[in-house]
Amino acid sequence: MSCRRWISAGSLLLSLGLMVGSGLAQEKKAEKKPITITADHLEVNRKSLTAVYTGNVTADDKGRGMVILSDKMEFFFDEKMEQIKRGLATGNVRISAGERRITSDQLELFAGEERAVLTGDPRVWQDNDLVTGTKITIFLKEDRAIVEGGPSKRVTAILYPRPEKEEKSTAGEIGEGGKPAAGKDGS
Repeated sequence: MSCRRWISAGSLLLSLGLMVGSGLAQEKKAEKKPITITADHLEVNRKSLTAVYTGNVTADDKGRGMVILSDKMEFFFDEKMEQIKRGLATGNVRISAGERRITSDQLELFAGEERAVLTGDPRVWQDNDLVTGTKITIFLKEDRAIVEGGPSKRVTAILYPRPEKEEKSTAGEIGEGGKPAAGKDGS
């Protein structure tokens, strides 16, 4: 099996971060740049149809501007080892994509269903906004997510108000009675 096959495995896992929130995937999906996966160790097992990266794993998708870090990434293949059925990142999972940051203990991608699941104290930030729960399920095709709480932890969303854009009139400021304000020179 070629090295390119393992790199494409990483791209499926990396696709997850793109879909957390709308727009980023559509903005950058046409770009063709390299994906680099680095780790302390890689084990490919054709009998168990797996590829396992361990130790300081970094998957860097330059075309999408996204990086996934974890302790371990596993890819589970079909019988011919040509298609990825499932991807799993575990241990200190951290994803950054543009202004979005995600942390969890585990990230699982179901390639055929185009569904990703974050568990183990998942947290998603965009700018200063934060959403947390016990489980976050992302439906990639539908551009939607479900955040679940549990008996000991409820869903929490901390959303900061966005500053309103200041619009300046090209005709000048409006003074009393709806008439243009006097200029600075008093006219």
